[in-house]
Amino acid sequence: MTGSFRIQVDEVRAGAGAFGVAAEMLAEAGGTLSSALSAQGACWGGDESGQQFSKDYVPAAEGTVKAFNQLSEAIQAIKTALNETANTHQNTDESSSGGFGAL
Repeated sequence: MTGSFRIQVDEVRAGAGAFGVAAEMLAEAGGTLSSALSAQGACWGGDESGQQFSKDYVPAAEGTVKAFNQLSEAIQAIKTALNETANTHQNTDESSSGGFGAL
C-alpha cells in the first residue's frame, strides 16, 4: 500500500462546530425574514395591481424563506457528517490499536 491517510479528529470536530454555527445563523435569519414578511401582511392591497404583484411576490417570498431553511438543514447535515466521520475514524483507530497490545 502506498501513501497514507491521516486526520486530526479534534480539528474535524472543530470544523464541524463552525458548520453548526453557520446553520444556526441561517435558521435565525430565515426566521427573522419570515416574521418580517408576515408582519407586513398583504400590504399591496386587493385591487387588480395588488393581485398582479402578489402573483409573483408571494411565491418568491415563500421560496426565499424555504431556501433559508433548506440551506440551514443541509449545512447542519454537513456538521453531523463531519462529527460522524471523526467518531468513526477515532473508534476504528482505537479498535485497531487495541489489537496490537498483546504484541
